[in-house]
Amino acid sequence: RNIVCVKANHMENIPPKHKHVAQCYEEFIRRSPLEPCILFHEGGHWRELVVRTTSRGHTMAIVTFHPQELGQEALATQKALLKEFFMCGPGTVCALTSLYFQESTMTRCSHEQSPFQLLHGEPHIFEEVLGLKFRISPDAFFQVNTGGAEVLYRAVGELSQAGGDTVLLDICCGTGTIGLSLAHQVSKIIGVEVVEKAIEDARWNAAFNGISNCEFHSGKAEAVLPQLLSSWEDARPLVAVVNPSRAGLHHRVVRAIRNCTSIRRLLYISCKPEGEAMRNFLELCCPPDPGKKLSGEPFAPTLAIPFDMFPHTVHCELVLLFTR
Repeated sequence: RNIVCVKANHMENIPPKHKHVAQCYEEFIRRSPLEPCILFHEGGHWRELVVRTTSRGHTMAIVTFHPQELGQEALATQKALLKEFFMCGPGTVCALTSLYFQESTMTRCSHEQSPFQLLHGEPHIFEEVLGLKFRISPDAFFQVNTGGAEVLYRAVGELSQAGGDTVLLDICCGTGTIGLSLAHQVSKIIGVEVVEKAIEDARWNAAFNGISNCEFHSGKAEAVLPQLLSSWEDARPLVAVVNPSRAGLHHRVVRAIRNCTSIRRLLYISCKPEGEAMRNFLELCCPPDPGKKLSGEPFAPTLAIPFDMFPHTVHCELVLLFTR
């Protein structure tokens, strides 16, 4: 397999600040005595760079590094060189708000598996969405297209038809953006998210914005949601919003939603509806299936709206409304 690295200068959907940080990181790697790491088994150390920016002018850079056989002293040296480059050297022009370093021997690594190490600056960056301020940790999910996200969240609020007595289930809630943006129009928000740092952000975001009608649960949705819904006795209307990764929802989550008779309205936000999410759609809408423990009344797809969250690409974010 051939892997080719190209410059991103021609990409119109990448902000100039991101390109600038990438160029500086490239210069740093060229100066480094250590090689980049593309395929783990071929060695090398410097891996990917993630750049996150906000409309408030904040910039977070996260450098992933494969330690290979390096000891702690050698690792400390490389972290010091990286910090010096961006704080005192050519990289100062990037004016980073946060510089993070993560040692990782895997393609993707959570904070729990290998902590994000703050080398310089603030531990979080901040963004504003629909008049609310949100704190963002390095591994917390947050929509990259803020303007598009505002349009998306407004539509979710309208499609949910949630009133003042509604309880909103925000599944895969990230930093709480969807739930908190709708908190003013519902009775209560219940958020569920697997990334612990994102839940910490969600709770901070709620407190900072003066929102008290919410609770957030940290854990895998397939573990938290069935337990939460199995004993559900609240008479208030219950609306669910799910915003999973490309892998879609675990079958236990689909089963819990399907078997909870209080949920009559479901909004499914998908960045890849033609992938694993399609399996979710089929299980939500198929006739009762004892073999799969799908005993509840099936949902029916009512409306699908694409949102151009990724300009200059063929991808879109799709919001599907299911009712029963």
